[in-house]
Amino acid sequence: MAKKEKENLEQELKDRFARWDYLREYGGSDPTWDDAVNMNLVRNHIIYYKSAMEAEYGGDREKYPEIYFRETPPETVSGYMARAAEIRNKAAEVLEIYLADANFQYLLYSRQILSEKEALKINIGNVLGYVSGLADALKRDDLIAMRRHTVKPECYQESFASCAEKVKQILSEKRKLAGETMERQVTLFQMGLEAGQCR
Repeated sequence: MAKKEKENLEQELKDRFARWDYLREYGGSDPTWDDAVNMNLVRNHIIYYKSAMEAEYGGDREKYPEIYFRETPPETVSGYMARAAEIRNKAAEVLEIYLADANFQYLLYSRQILSEKEALKINIGNVLGYVSGLADALKRDDLIAMRRHTVKPECYQESFASCAEKVKQILSEKRKLAGETMERQVTLFQMGLEAGQCR
């Protein structure tokens, strides 16, 4: 193995240990899996790079870099999430922010006056579901679902705003159509009156 490749093995192992340490203390941002899954994945990488060094250096202990002798992390128990209490507290704060969001409140009101077809067209049910989903995650203590909202809550608020604009456009078009219909009815009524006067 070339010197550069040996140095790469050492650096890769250092990087994997650093990543495992980070996940243990701060957690990740995976939207689907808990921190244990990613920590165990990184652990497997550590084992792989240690094995690669063993294949290269054999029994000559002096050739091994210092990082090799760091103990391989144990398997992390399924369900582990770093900063669990912080995630719960932040999720509760985010839920309050969502509930107070003007666009969210507008969507709640507007949902009642949209037809089923209009509601499906703009996915208003899904957008409102972000909030009920977070409330349910808090109730069930689903830390993975909570974390999705605590990483970038503004993304969900942007969805509220975007959906609210679509609702306003639909209602504006309905008002315009209703106005045109009323105008036609008034015109026909006036024409009827004028026709009656000519008799």
